[in-house]
Amino acid sequence: MCVARGAIVAAALFAPAPARGAEVEHVALLYETTGSCPSEPDFLSIVHRYTRRWVLVPEGTAATRTIRVRLADDPAGATGSLAVRRANGASSEREVAGPNCTTVAEALAIMVAVAIDPRAGAPSGEHQREPEDDASRIAPPPTPSAPVPRPVVPSKEAPQSTWRPLATIDARGEVTSAVVRGPLLAVAVSMKLELPETVGPHWLRTLRPSIGLGIRQSLPKEHVLRGGSVEFLWSTGHLRVCPFRLALGTTAEVTPCVEGNVGRLGATAEGYAHAQSTSSLWLDLGGSVSAAVNLSRRIFLSSTVLVAAPLTRDEFVLASGASVSTVPSLGVLGGVGVGVRL
Repeated sequence: MCVARGAIVAAALFAPAPARGAEVEHVALLYETTGSCPSEPDFLSIVHRYTRRWVLVPEGTAATRTIRVRLADDPAGATGSLAVRRANGASSEREVAGPNCTTVAEALAIMVAVAIDPRAGAPSGEHQREPEDDASRIAPPPTPSAPVPRPVVPSKEAPQSTWRPLATIDARGEVTSAVVRGPLLAVAVSMKLELPETVGPHWLRTLRPSIGLGIRQSLPKEHVLRGGSVEFLWSTGHLRVCPFRLALGTTAEVTPCVEGNVGRLGATAEGYAHAQSTSSLWLDLGGSVSAAVNLSRRIFLSSTVLVAAPLTRDEFVLASGASVSTVPSLGVLGGVGVGVRL
């Protein structure tokens, strides 16, 4: 993420000449972008096309308005927000969503121009009565130069933008060698929660940490022995903590995590005298890597690889003393599935 602030050098480059008979407004700009969104100089040049009735000053100096612009780009589309705070403390805010960051940046630039000068973009000589507050100014002019996405969640007086965690759910088929001797098939369902790109400090929005919760249930695994058989069943809940995410363009992402499973491993004997069922606590800890490939804005293919070390390794033996199965000291789990973004 690139966080850009109005500076003296930027003011010298982008401070336009005042319009004849019009007062020049002092404006402080706080500009934040991610990914392939336009830079601050590019954004200011768009505003410059619509009005010259302003001059950029550094943050902290006397300003008629302090304007904060935020842009975020992700596979689901671009979002942006515009907050205007006047010298008397009154503030207004708008949010915009669109198909890409360039379109959203153009819409926000038009809104900034109209907030400063309600005549921005109007034909020469045409005069309009200025609105009484900034909230009524933050709206695209009637004839923009590019398609403008419709504003969403409008609010005239919003001191802080609302947000909610981004959530995804996926279901996978898995196979693991970490539980019993030989491969064990299982199904898993998990949910991942992460903060939106526009929330939190710079380092947090760059790393995009997340947390995942889910369940795993194995299919029955039968070990056939002389005189009978023993069937194993593995049931756990898992917790996944992921410190950062690597985005591979807009089509894929890779997420390394620390992951653990807590549950039970049960065994049921058949064909033996005094056959019975038993179970033991299951606990393991390891590291995993998850990947997602986007099929659309909401649907994606998911995969995971987990290397885990069981912390409980109870051995299952028959009354005769014969060993049925032992838990390995280290095992690998792999799975593929499909998911949806909520």
